[in-house]
Amino acid sequence: MAGNKVCRIRTRAALLLACVGAAQAAWAGDPSARDWIPAPVGTNLIAGYLAGLRSSGLYAEGQRVKGASVDVNALVYRQMHYRDFYGKTVQLEFIVPMYRTSMDLPGVPGDHQTGIGDVTLGSAIWFYNNEQTKTWFAWEPFIVAPVGRYDGSRPDVSPGKNRWSTIQDFSFVKGIGESTYLEAIAEVEIYGRNTDWYGQTLKKDPSFRFFALASTNLTPDTYTGVRYRYETGGRETSSGETVATRARNHQLAVELTHQINDANQIQMQYIHDLKVENGPRMRGVQLRYVYAF
Repeated sequence: MAGNKVCRIRTRAALLLACVGAAQAAWAGDPSARDWIPAPVGTNLIAGYLAGLRSSGLYAEGQRVKGASVDVNALVYRQMHYRDFYGKTVQLEFIVPMYRTSMDLPGVPGDHQTGIGDVTLGSAIWFYNNEQTKTWFAWEPFIVAPVGRYDGSRPDVSPGKNRWSTIQDFSFVKGIGESTYLEAIAEVEIYGRNTDWYGQTLKKDPSFRFFALASTNLTPDTYTGVRYRYETGGRETSSGETVATRARNHQLAVELTHQINDANQIQMQYIHDLKVENGPRMRGVQLRYVYAF
């Protein structure tokens, strides 16, 4: 009986642990077009995000699991400050997310949980910042602190992940012509151990993400953008056994951003997973409001 229970738990977790990746887009972990063009030194930004993502299928090693679904709703607070540091522009920021994750599996009662997620702290520095040639290169290290709500018997729907991690972003932006920008971003996330995963220790290999973005103005105050995202790595193991194989995920997002005035900006983004190896294949909408002062 105990062996069957462990087997059921492992199978269930293997299908759902990639919910973390699906939720990242909702909590503003993924960049939008022109995010890596720095604001003037002294600027403060407050951003709020509201997102709803629904799964169009749940996958395990590339195979769809019939009758399974995951939904993620998110509300995110993000604050940023730009300052000068020995002649370089630096951005300090923190991100506080709140999630409601709902899960349905065939033969298993539906489950959901709501609460504050893990807090992210970051500090970007622009090593190259040339407005005349519209060229920028930056690095931002993030620390994700495990302060979010977590239940070791329900880790797949818990807002927190009960482990430290660090994210390293490297970004290059180049402007072309009057109002077109091309961007390339490389990201690696390194995870600590979750020591309370169904009473066991869960290890996760580093994840690698690559982004390509393009944007152009429709009017002086409105621009549209597109983002392609590829993720690999992130193999998960517990007690020497593989829980989830590495990711091979492809995603596309399109967005429309409008600058209301110097202080206020709104954005709508549609997110669509093209292919998912493990976890839910998500699609949905994210709304963002930014206030500058």
